Amino acid sequence: MIRRLNRTGRRQIARSDISVRLRPTEGNEPPIFDIELNLEGYNFPVDARVRVEAWRSNTVQRWDFGTVGLPTAPSDEARRMRDVPQSSQFRVMVVAGDGSGRLLGHLPSIRPVLPQKSLLPVREAGEDELGEEVWRVDFGDDDLPELLLNASVGGISEIVRSDKTFRSLVMPAVLRSILTHGLIDERADPDDDESPWEGWFRLAKSLHPDVDFPQAQSDDFDTDLTEAREWIEAVVRAFAKERVFAAGAYDSAWRMGA
Repeated sequence: MIRRLNRTGRRQIARSDISVRLRPTEGNEPPIFDIELNLEGYNFPVDARVRVEAWRSNTVQRWDFGTVGLPTAPSDEARRMRDVPQSSQFRVMVVAGDGSGRLLGHLPSIRPVLPQKSLLPVREAGEDELGEEVWRVDFGDDDLPELLLNASVGGISEIVRSDKTFRSLVMPAVLRSILTHGLIDERADPDDDESPWEGWFRLAKSLHPDVDFPQAQSDDFDTDLTEAREWIEAVVRAFAKERVFAAGAYDSAWRMGA
């Protein structure tokens, strides 16, 4: 067997070190992509440039992600895929920082994780809706939840998506509010697969699978109401522990800032 040596010194980046995810789109807007890069352990020079491309056939859109030593992601809007279709693949290249264009490492073909329809639409709102509140769950005219974020807080949408401290504090309360509204206020049937609350109840069941759904629908439902509240609290505890690691995330952030 003949071994082919890579005499250029170019390194193949492991697929496990890079992931790309497309965000859900609104209307006809092109999607925004998020990428996670782990380039540690490859011994790339710190001044090497990191470039990301989306491509389909002969169509290409490129982004500069700074250097290996100082990675810098373009803004959300800049990462919108305006010149390529959503069906594009991605590639990552690490290029020498001396201007030679020499390719030091690459991963040539990355299929992004396509967006799923979100259970919780997010919308930035003005002072007329939120005043000084940072966030609020709004149930609107159709009683389905929407997370309102105060547009006066710079980068608030990105904070909700990526700031673990914010999520540890906010998301358990969001889930409690939604389940309380659906199960107790609306008395929705957790076993109704056609219910608009079905996705939320399915999520709750996955977090607390060993206990049957409570019922809070009868005219005289004081006992059911107590069971429903206890069930909701158990679901929220599981969510805080298993999904957002709430106490640990907050403790780590507090210690880093102390």
